Amino acid sequence: MSHRELDNLQTTLNNALNSLRIAMDKSMLSPLSSQYGIDMHPLDGLDQPTPVGVYEARRAALACVAELKNLLQHPFEKAAESTFAMYDFATVQVFVEHGIVDRMAKEPSGISVKTLQSELNLDSHKLTTVLRHLSACGWVRETQDGVFAMNRSSRILLQGQRGRALISVPGNMRIAEALPRWLTHPEFRFSNSPEHTAFQLANDTTKPFFEWVKDDRNYLGRFAACVEALGEYVTPGILSDYPWQTCLKSTIVDCGGGKGSLAIALANKFPALRLVIQERGEMVELAVANIKARLDSNSAPGTVVAEAHDLFSAQPRTGDNYTFMLRHVLHNWPETQAVSILEKLAAAAGPKSKILIIERISGHYPDTHAQLEYNLASTTDITTSASLITEQALLNSSSRMPHALALHLLCILNCHERTLDQWRTIISRAGLIITGLYKLRAYVSIMECRIIHT
Repeated sequence: MSHRELDNLQTTLNNALNSLRIAMDKSMLSPLSSQYGIDMHPLDGLDQPTPVGVYEARRAALACVAELKNLLQHPFEKAAESTFAMYDFATVQVFVEHGIVDRMAKEPSGISVKTLQSELNLDSHKLTTVLRHLSACGWVRETQDGVFAMNRSSRILLQGQRGRALISVPGNMRIAEALPRWLTHPEFRFSNSPEHTAFQLANDTTKPFFEWVKDDRNYLGRFAACVEALGEYVTPGILSDYPWQTCLKSTIVDCGGGKGSLAIALANKFPALRLVIQERGEMVELAVANIKARLDSNSAPGTVVAEAHDLFSAQPRTGDNYTFMLRHVLHNWPETQAVSILEKLAAAAGPKSKILIIERISGHYPDTHAQLEYNLASTTDITTSASLITEQALLNSSSRMPHALALHLLCILNCHERTLDQWRTIISRAGLIITGLYKLRAYVSIMECRIIHT
C-alpha cells in the first residue's frame, strides 16, 4: 500500500529539519527551546536578518507541519477550531491587558493562579481555563496543576515588545464579525471604495478608515505602533537583501513612511544615506519624535527629515537626485488610486531615478520574469533541503500571517493582494517598468522600477 503524500511530507520535513540543524550550527546559533529563558534567542530578534539557510529550512519545516495537520486532523476538529478561533485572540488580550504576562515574566519557573488572583484581582477558576487555552496555543505551559510559566514565544508580548503592539489595537474583533454582512451588503458588495468596507459597518460610520482615525488620537497611536511593528518584522530582510549602496548618490524619499521606522533603520545601517519621510500631516509629529528617539546620535544633522505630503498631490521633490520608496502603501489602495500614486512619482522622477515598491507578491513568480529576479539564496553558500511537496504548497502553508493581514486590510481599506502580473499592469499604467525584482528574507519583495523612456 502506498502512502505517497504522507511519505513525501515525512521526507521533506526530515530534510528540512536536518538542514536547519546544519545551518544553525554553521551560524553558531544556540539550540532552540520552547521554554522561556533569561536571554532572547537570536532568531527571535527583529534587528538582524535570519541566516539564509535557516530561513529557507524553517520555512519548509513549518509548511510541512501545516500540511501534515491538514492531512491528519479530523475535519470535525478543524471545524471546531475555526468555530472557537475568536478565543485565540481574546485570551491573548486577557494575557496582555490584565498584566498576566508581565507578572509571569518575574517568575520563570511558574506562578499559581491563586497568586494571580490575589495580586491581579482576577478569578482563579476563570483564569485556569483561560491559561489552559493559551497553553494549547503555545503561549504558556502548565508546569503543575494550576501553575503556569511563560514559553519562549510569550516574550514578544511583554511591555515594550513588538508583539504587544499588534495585540493592543482595539476593535479588530468587531471588524471581523462584520465580514459576512459586508460581503452581502446591497450597496457595498461590489464596491472597491475605501468608504464601503466592513470597517464602516463595524463602526457605524461613513468615513473612510484614515479619516476616521484622525479623530481618535488614542486609536491613531496604537494603530501607528501596530503598523510600525509589522514593518519592523520585515525590515532586516529589506536592509540586508537589497543593494542600498546604489542609492548613495540620491536622497531616498519614503512616501507614506508612517513613523519613519524604515528610514531611520536605513540611516542607522548606512550613515551615508539621506532620507525624507513623507506622511499625512497628523503623522508628521509622530515621525519627528521617532527620529529624535531612534536615529543614531552620531548622525549628521538632516540625515532623516519628515515633511507633510499627500500621496495624491504632485511630488515636490523632482529629478535624478531622488529615489522614491513605497513600503506597504500601494496595497492600501484599489488599482485606480494605486496607479494615480505611481503616476505622481513617475512625473517627478528623472531618467536615473528609481522607484522602489516594497510589497507582498502573491502566487508564483512567473518564469517569464526570471531574468529580473535577485535571490540571495542563489549567491550564498547554504545547505538546501530537498522538497517533495510543491512550491505552491510551501507558499500556501507558510503564508498564514500575510494572508490574515491581507484579509484585515481588505476589511478596513478594500485593498487587495496582487500577483506579479497584476503589479506589472499597475506599474505599466503609471508609465513605469520593473527593472529588478528582489526576493527578501521576508514575506515582501522589492520591485525596482524606473520611468519608461520615450
